[in-house]
Amino acid sequence: MSFIYNNISAMKTKNIKLLAKSMLIVSCALVLFNSCKDYMEGKTFLVSDERMIDEYIEQNDTSMTEFLHIADKAGFRGMLHAYGTNTCFIPTNEAIKVYCLRHGINSLLDLPTDSLEKFMKFHIVRDTIRTAEFVDGRLSKATMLGKFLTTKTVQEGASDAVIRVNRQANIIKKDIRVANGIIHKIDYVLTPEPKTVGKMIESLPDTYQIYKTIMKSTGMIDTLNNSVDNVWYTAFLQSDASFLTDSIKSVDDVLVKMRKAQPDYASDDAKLLLMYAQYHCLKRLAYVTDLSMSSSELTVATNQVITVKVSKDSLIINEYQSLTTFEKGKTVNKQSEWTDMSCNNGVLIDLDGNITPVKRGPAAVYWELTDQPEIKRLKEYRKRGSYVTFKPGELSELSFGGKNSPTITYNVTSSYAEQGGQYVHYDYFEIPMRPNLLQWMEIKTPVLTEGVYYVWICWRRGGDNNKFKTTFKQDGMEDQVLPNVFDLGEYFNTSNTPEVNLNNGMKQYNAKAKNSVCCSRNCGAIKIEYTGRHTLRMDALSGNSQAAWWDMIQFIPVDQNQLWPRFDIDGNAIYPGTPCELISPADQRCVGDLLN
Repeated sequence: MSFIYNNISAMKTKNIKLLAKSMLIVSCALVLFNSCKDYMEGKTFLVSDERMIDEYIEQNDTSMTEFLHIADKAGFRGMLHAYGTNTCFIPTNEAIKVYCLRHGINSLLDLPTDSLEKFMKFHIVRDTIRTAEFVDGRLSKATMLGKFLTTKTVQEGASDAVIRVNRQANIIKKDIRVANGIIHKIDYVLTPEPKTVGKMIESLPDTYQIYKTIMKSTGMIDTLNNSVDNVWYTAFLQSDASFLTDSIKSVDDVLVKMRKAQPDYASDDAKLLLMYAQYHCLKRLAYVTDLSMSSSELTVATNQVITVKVSKDSLIINEYQSLTTFEKGKTVNKQSEWTDMSCNNGVLIDLDGNITPVKRGPAAVYWELTDQPEIKRLKEYRKRGSYVTFKPGELSELSFGGKNSPTITYNVTSSYAEQGGQYVHYDYFEIPMRPNLLQWMEIKTPVLTEGVYYVWICWRRGGDNNKFKTTFKQDGMEDQVLPNVFDLGEYFNTSNTPEVNLNNGMKQYNAKAKNSVCCSRNCGAIKIEYTGRHTLRMDALSGNSQAAWWDMIQFIPVDQNQLWPRFDIDGNAIYPGTPCELISPADQRCVGDLLN
């Protein structure tokens, strides 16, 4: 290792000499070029004096030298001295001394080399992460050991707030910038949590008695105790108090709820309890930060998902809404000491309420495509006359790509227009789908319950021969290619009866006025194997002209009414026989038959 270190030092010195020589040559050339005046007069020139991580410690802060001694024995000095991007959480000499005293160790240097390698890897992230980028939760990247560190801003008593790392150490000097990264100086040694998710659940206090009993009696604890490389678990906890919010005081009460929620297994209590336990586990590592970027998660329970929604500072699990039903979700208890608790093979997340896998029948969902989370946070959301353009990657639940820098634009019309300007809530997406521009698009659906559905796309026609195909995707299942090729340039036939149009795969979706440019076409049927949020993919097939304007996507069970309700510009569901003056805008005439 000393050979590597010396060579790196020599390379660095040589590079500095070459840089100085180059600067001298350039300076001389400038002087010769402009010999009538002294080019350097009145000028200030800076000479680089960069220090690597190890040099900074040796020259500027010797209170961290013990870390370098460990790095030497573990074979990490070369990395600390080389150019690169690192974030090092470095305990002080005193912090390491205190750690050794508490664990009956004379010196960390007495430990085997492989233990010191793990020590170094757990204190280093191969990226530069400033404290301004920290959130209460895991860091954006894992350590070299493959495990995440967590951070949290805490304030105890009248003292100043501090950043606590991994619930073990406080940062006492932050954001020390050096040539090959950032140092955060900490007051204690960081160590990975040795307990598995299962062992951590077993160690929960008695205030989690019902949950612990279920996890142990079903054998789920044994599953969560398995510690295999690259196999991770996330367990959703429920305290006895959270059970009480659903009037549950015992395991028997859980079974009563489950028999109602899962009638197919009402006579098999063991199956119901196992499903309940599995439903509270994910087979992946998902801290709060990860869940915040998700919309649904497949649980260990077969074909059962939880849904995730971000609302301001809250993270809501299993909120469900259809045209006729609303079920309030349960929030993640971000203040719980158990939330984001790292374990040897996963993480814990604590909930404020009870979540149960529910078997629902198919229910129609009339969804506005513009209801994207990023758009709903904009000041332009549903503001008349506004528009915002998005590039690929700027919408978390609507991704797209292609050639020639494709974009999509969120628009809000200024006013109602009988011919074409009847977008629900006045807003729509302008989408230039064609092979030479926006070639593909993937859309995360709203929550859809199990069943077979027709998929209707509602849009204002545009372009000529702009055709695409549609594919329905759900995790763990084969993709379903929908049978009907879609032509965005198609006109709606206003002469046909609704029944004839329906047989031809089209319908009127606007309530106020029938017209030839507002269209809704059936892409075909999809089979949803399990309740959750899934994906629709569109691939452009032909066309090279203008964009079309997308408004809604409707998912309607195949055995339910496909023609009604229609929707007015304020988003109201309109049914046959509704008086024209009750259809927004009230001061505009109705065009078309409102009886069928």
